Amino acid sequence: MLKGINRSPFNVSVTVLSQLVRYLSFLKVDTDKLFWSVGVDPVILKSPDARIAVETYIAIEDEAARVTGDPYFGLHMGEFYEIGSWSILGYMMMNCRTLGEAFEKSARYSNIIGNLIQASGHLRYKKIKVVLSTPKNAPYISRHRFEATFSSIVRMIRTLTGQKLHPLQVGFAFPPPASITEYKRIFCSPVWFEQKHNYITFDSNIGNIPVLLPNPGLLEHFENYARDFLSEIEGLNSTTRTVIKLILERLDKKTLTIGSIAREMSLSVRTLQNRLKSEGRVFSELLEETRERLAKKYLREKYTVEDITYLLGFAEPSVFRKAFKKWSGSTPKEYREISLARNDHL
Repeated sequence: MLKGINRSPFNVSVTVLSQLVRYLSFLKVDTDKLFWSVGVDPVILKSPDARIAVETYIAIEDEAARVTGDPYFGLHMGEFYEIGSWSILGYMMMNCRTLGEAFEKSARYSNIIGNLIQASGHLRYKKIKVVLSTPKNAPYISRHRFEATFSSIVRMIRTLTGQKLHPLQVGFAFPPPASITEYKRIFCSPVWFEQKHNYITFDSNIGNIPVLLPNPGLLEHFENYARDFLSEIEGLNSTTRTVIKLILERLDKKTLTIGSIAREMSLSVRTLQNRLKSEGRVFSELLEETRERLAKKYLREKYTVEDITYLLGFAEPSVFRKAFKKWSGSTPKEYREISLARNDHL
C-alpha cells in the first residue's frame, strides 16, 4: 500500500524532503527508487504545500541513512539546508531585520514545517538555550532527526547573516558515536552526549545580528500567507483550538480543570482526552503552554508578578515563580530584564 499525503496528528511539510533529496542527489542515490522502496510515490515532491505523516517521513529518512551507510546522515543533511527547506517560514525569516526577529517568527510559525519536534527557548546568564522535545505520544525518531535540526539551524543562521556563526555548546541525549570529529567540524563548539535533553546554546547577543537583505514589505506578505496557511492546517485540530479558547477565558479561575472544560463542551473527560490525543495533544500540556506564553507576554508588558499570578490562576506568587523558572530556566525578574534590554537595544 502506498504511503503519502494524509492527516496524521503528527506531520511535516513536504518541503522538508527537499533537503533530504538534495543530499541524496549529491551522493548520487536514486531517490525515486528509495521512495518507492518504502511505499512512497515520489510525486508527492511536486506538492510543496502538502503535509505527510511523520511516520512516512521517518521511514524515508531511516531508509536513506541505511542506503547511504552514512553514520552522520543527519549532520550532513543539515548542511544542505536552503531557505526553501523550511517552506514559507524560511522566506519569512530571510526578510527579517535581525536574527532575533527571525527566531521569533520561527517560534511563532514553526508548525508550518512540522509539529513533531517542539523547540523551547530558555534565557539565562546571557545565553539562549534551545531545547528540542517531542510529545509523549509521538512516534520514535532516531538521532538523525535531532542532528539534522541542529545542523540546519547552524547552516540557517550563517545563510541569513553571511557570517560563520557557531553555537556556544551543543548537547545530545543519545550516547556518543565512535568519532565526534564531524560534530566539531560542523558546530565549531563543544559537543556533549548522554545529556538530559537535546539542546543548542547561543550567546544572547546573537539576536542583534542583522540579516543580510531584510525586506519589510516581503516580510508582511509572507507573514500574511503564513497566518492563512496555519489557519487552514490548525482548522483540522478543532478540539485543540476550542480547548485553548476555553482555557484563555478561564485562566483566572482556580476551578480550571479538564473536567470543567469537558463539561463546558458537553463531553465526558475521557471523550475529551481521546479527541485531544487524536490531534496529538494533552490537556495538561495545553494549559502549561498557554500559561507560559501569556506569562512571558505579561512580563514584557511590565505587569507585576502579583497581577500575573492572579491572571494565570496560580495560588500565590511563589508558585508562579517556581513554574516560570521551570519553563524558561530564569526567574520572572531575569526574563523581564533581558527582554526589556533587548528591546531597548533594537
